[in-house]
Amino acid sequence: MALDGPALPAFETACDLVERILAAAEGLSAQQLDTAPWDDSSTMFVLATHAISATEWNFVEVLAGEKLDRSRQAEFDSRAASFDDPQGLLAERWAGARAAIESALAGLADDAWDGPHYHMFMDRNLTGHELVVRALSHTAEHVGHAEMTRQWLDAQ
Repeated sequence: MALDGPALPAFETACDLVERILAAAEGLSAQQLDTAPWDDSSTMFVLATHAISATEWNFVEVLAGEKLDRSRQAEFDSRAASFDDPQGLLAERWAGARAAIESALAGLADDAWDGPHYHMFMDRNLTGHELVVRALSHTAEHVGHAEMTRQWLDAQ
């Protein structure tokens, strides 16, 4: 089933946003991926890991109702230095999430856009349209953080 209606721009925008974060992380060493600009700030690796997982969770679990195994805390505890190929891991993780999001959106019932969809972090129900706007704006915030972090890393 092909993406159409509101699913297509939602998917394309989600992909563009996550891929901007991955582009900001591109070419960085594990040490750079694990360096935060200031205390209590997220590293590039954490930003990428969280953006991928949060985007997938919002679309696949909250909007489409397909349960995912996600630990938000593990996203924020993740370290690039724990992996032999952190860049490859991020690319692989995004490829899987992207496919899951596309599949979930392709199979979405028309009435899913009306909701309700319970969002546990907001502790309220949202329509599908509201959920997508919220998910995309959340990822967009992380794009800004990632791009600023990259500029900071490049200036070091």
